[in-house]
Amino acid sequence: MKYKIVFLGLSLFLYSIALALPCLLFNVVTIDAATVSPSDPNDIYAMKGIELTFFGIIGLLFLQIPAIGWFANPIYWLCCITFMLQHYRVSIIAGIAAILIGFGGTFSAFWFNLPADSGGVSELVLKQFLLGFWLWLAAPGLIALISIAFLYKSVSIKSQLD
Repeated sequence: MKYKIVFLGLSLFLYSIALALPCLLFNVVTIDAATVSPSDPNDIYAMKGIELTFFGIIGLLFLQIPAIGWFANPIYWLCCITFMLQHYRVSIIAGIAAILIGFGGTFSAFWFNLPADSGGVSELVLKQFLLGFWLWLAAPGLIALISIAFLYKSVSIKSQLD
């Protein structure tokens, strides 16, 4: 039980650090009537994880495709809960699902620009993933890997008893 709490704490630490760090780097482009052209190549915006969490919920309300990546958050919490309840198979599946959904949804922002303002004058174009993004994915990945180890350990103990 002690090790489970340590690994869960480490995963939650990674998750909270990811919320505090910049996760995605965007170019801010002005929408012209004829074309989409960058107003200034240095006009960039690094969005922190906590902002992405908030704007992900709003993006879901407005049916933004990249906001699908937000669903990795509740799936991560399911992963943590099932890990503590010793449902390791569910925890593994939830951890892998959180990684795939989080990466896939966020990766789609390379093709689908996001609104940068309420007037529809500019858009955010994803430029690159930053450290916070990778730590956000590492949190469910850690729980999934530890769940595999605990599942293997419990299966080997049961086979020795038989």
